[in-house]
Amino acid sequence: HHEMGHIEYYMAYKEKQPYVYRSGANSGFHEAIGDTIGIFAISPAHLIKLGFLDEEDVNSHYEINFLLSIALQKVAFLPFSYVMDKYRFLLFRNEIDRKGELNSKWWSLRIQHGGIMPPISRNDKINFDPGAKYHIPSNVPYLRYFIAHILQFQFYRGMCRLQGVTKRFHMCDIYGNKHVGEKFKEMLSMGNSKPWSEILESLTGENKLEPKAMLDYFQPLYDWLKMENLARGYPVGWM
Repeated sequence: HHEMGHIEYYMAYKEKQPYVYRSGANSGFHEAIGDTIGIFAISPAHLIKLGFLDEEDVNSHYEINFLLSIALQKVAFLPFSYVMDKYRFLLFRNEIDRKGELNSKWWSLRIQHGGIMPPISRNDKINFDPGAKYHIPSNVPYLRYFIAHILQFQFYRGMCRLQGVTKRFHMCDIYGNKHVGEKFKEMLSMGNSKPWSEILESLTGENKLEPKAMLDYFQPLYDWLKMENLARGYPVGWM
């Protein structure tokens, strides 16, 4: 879905825009399009409609496990994507000792922002773990993926609202709704002919990045986790 989203975006603005406007509204848009459709494709309601899932199997237990699975893909990615560019810009500003902390600084950021520790002992003299991610040695900005993970839930919620859905967004299915599809294509066809905030507003009614859309999607999981953590006395965080 991700790569096909790029292609569909190319095709949409190629038809409507002169060459100068044939690109994404911002870099995050291009990365968010296919992922938005990917969220719809795995909606339990859509899987039921396709016959891949029995309706009687979709209970509260199933929904919590489903949302937890998606959260591990989408929510857990946010601190990683933030750290990627945080690390790059610390390097650019010469705030990392290139001889003594190229690797340890990476892991200190991963621990601070994501609670992730290296599985084995690491050594600044022989290890350079951030270099294993293509975007670091190739100097490719990564913040676009952070933005895309916010945008895809805004696109998703905007289309669900056009469908008439106002809660339990994870059960939304727009399959077969031509009006929603036309609104989505209309946004894609604008390319970068207008400010990205106006293009976003054309589909969602919002003119700025709004993380609340992601929170709305995961609301049932959030409520469940609050109760579970309280009942079991689990501490929240890792510091």
